[in-house]
Amino acid sequence: MGRAAAVSTVAIFLGTAVTAGAQGWEISILAGWTAPTFEEQFVFSPEIDLPDIPGGSIRQSGEFALKAKGSFAFGGSVAYFFNEHVAIEGRIDTIDFDIDTVGPRFEADVDLIPGLPLATAVLDVGMGTVNVERLFPLSVNLKARTGGSARFVASGGLSYLPRVRFDAFQPVSLGIGGFGLPAFELASVVLEAGAVDSGESRWGFNVGAGVEIQVSPSVAIIGDVRVHSFQSQTFSWQRSEEPSSPIEEILLEELEKLPPIEVELIYFQVTGGVAFRF
Repeated sequence: MGRAAAVSTVAIFLGTAVTAGAQGWEISILAGWTAPTFEEQFVFSPEIDLPDIPGGSIRQSGEFALKAKGSFAFGGSVAYFFNEHVAIEGRIDTIDFDIDTVGPRFEADVDLIPGLPLATAVLDVGMGTVNVERLFPLSVNLKARTGGSARFVASGGLSYLPRVRFDAFQPVSLGIGGFGLPAFELASVVLEAGAVDSGESRWGFNVGAGVEIQVSPSVAIIGDVRVHSFQSQTFSWQRSEEPSSPIEEILLEELEKLPPIEVELIYFQVTGGVAFRF
């Protein structure tokens, strides 16, 4: 077979594939739940000498953790089917998730007045707040499905995050108490983390599979399980305000030794919805 004949055969095959079966557009609307995999732990080992307090020092080690939890997910897609089984798909998802921060509590005995019971210094890294702006990944996928009224569907392709914003605010307090009296606060500071412009790529991929159940010639009920994966994004810790005392300055210097946060943007989502074919 000559080259011209081979090209003609391929062209005939592709033309048959495109025309064999119903061509057309499909619009899908989806809603469900997302499950992020992000969880990061830092070892925080403060070495704090309390100015003007005899024996006042804290030298311990504990874990400071950030853990993501899922939230609602919504999405939509527009696909053009070349035939009954193969389509090109443009997809947008809107993903939201929450992150909890859990910090350690450090205690140390302080010899305030010789001969009297020891007081207790407490360094409390409490619950912070993390604001993650809703993500809007855009995807271009190749989509394939089986035949029949109840059919298996799979799709996957490239994804892009137009914007990633992450803000963390972590309060830390240092107090001292004892002698049966309530503790009083020596220092209170807030540490924050924001995005670092390090040129990290926002490209990734998505892949998913599900089922379609045809309920009429132009309407189908759909279910989809999908995973998105993007390159990790880096966020650095920094002080949100200037210290008002020597103890707060020492506390901030210790906290600024925490390593940057590496947020792994890998998450699963389970969605269901309806597809309209025309």
